[in-house]
Amino acid sequence: MADKISHKSLLEQARQLEAKDDLPGAIGLYNEALSNDPLTIAAYNRLMIIYRKQKAYKKELETINKGIKSLEDNVHQTRTTWMKAHRKAAKLSQALAKSLGQIDAKGKPTNEDPVITGWKRRKAIVLKRMKTP
Repeated sequence: MADKISHKSLLEQARQLEAKDDLPGAIGLYNEALSNDPLTIAAYNRLMIIYRKQKAYKKELETINKGIKSLEDNVHQTRTTWMKAHRKAAKLSQALAKSLGQIDAKGKPTNEDPVITGWKRRKAIVLKRMKTP
């Protein structure tokens, strides 16, 4: 329980530094939060905003890629772990999901997390900005 409180306070401290325009300090705390929990969506979002304001598109792109990879890896790992632990139910669920069009022929989900979808749109915008001088 103490971990979550300290993690939450870390994000609050970063927001306070950001409000005081201490962006390097805020970036450091957001990165520390991500090293503690690489699935902290709020930290990724705030870093993306800071880098966008600084027009540091390369760093924003790196943050977006890191966030997408972390979330996708987590989804894959969670799904794989559940499927191994519940083989019978997984087989039935997979057949149902396939018939409903929720997974493709390879067993990958056809829909994705809305956060990942948003970050992919943001990535396209950043790539476009990086190409135009």
